[in-house]
Amino acid sequence: MSLEKIQHIIKYIEENYNRDISIQKLEQLSNYSYRNVQRVFKNIFHESLGTFQKRLKLENAYKKLIYTRDPITDISYSVGFDSLQSFSKSFKKQFNVSPIKARKERKVIFESFINNYPEKNKSIDYEIVFLKKIKVFYIGIQTKNYNNTEIELLWDKIDTVFAKNTTSAYFGIIVDQPLITDKLKCRYEACIDKDPVNKDFSSTYILGCRYAKYIHKGSYSLIEDTYRRIYIDWLFNSALEFDSSPIIEHYIKNEIRAENVHDYITEILIPIKKK
Repeated sequence: MSLEKIQHIIKYIEENYNRDISIQKLEQLSNYSYRNVQRVFKNIFHESLGTFQKRLKLENAYKKLIYTRDPITDISYSVGFDSLQSFSKSFKKQFNVSPIKARKERKVIFESFINNYPEKNKSIDYEIVFLKKIKVFYIGIQTKNYNNTEIELLWDKIDTVFAKNTTSAYFGIIVDQPLITDKLKCRYEACIDKDPVNKDFSSTYILGCRYAKYIHKGSYSLIEDTYRRIYIDWLFNSALEFDSSPIIEHYIKNEIRAENVHDYITEILIPIKKK
């Protein structure tokens, strides 16, 4: 059993991380015994299914703490804990900081990422947009801190299936927040809105809410600088509350639609907290 064969299990856990998930449900989804699914998952991700789900709870809680002004008690229940005490204990064990301190010191999380950026005073524009939900087909990887080379190899795999189709929409799902998630466990999903009729691909739905839309122009190798500008502007100038769901990258102009890398255009879509 490969990563492709358990992608739908991972997606199900991601969408239901705050609920109790039965062994029977996982066996039904996979058509394998729970023991077999557990073995394969641990071989790929180096953690058990239970540890993975608990990590998602805590990482989503961390994002809610720093992205929103929601009460900590509400956050603890929203991610699936039955008491604030059990949440606080688990959170501190995972991140070596209390939820209260994590919220108070949210800027500290971003320090190492933004400190060396030379253009801290350079603002970045954004537009609030509502985007309708669409169905996409994807393959994913676990990549060290969103390594560009690994991501490009993933897209090469898609290109072999679609022969660089110019009529399709291309998206990347930034599943984790690498400033919170262990850099070795970051996951990326390459998506296309055309059915590949290929068993290695899984289907899911993306968009379907309000986003802050930022624009990155040029090479993907420089996209981290655009993220630095986004976070600097958000931390110090904006009243936006982000949502804990994944960031979407929409590749408007990529190597398929532009001859020069300087002409690439990427929409960075950061979900806005639902009112």
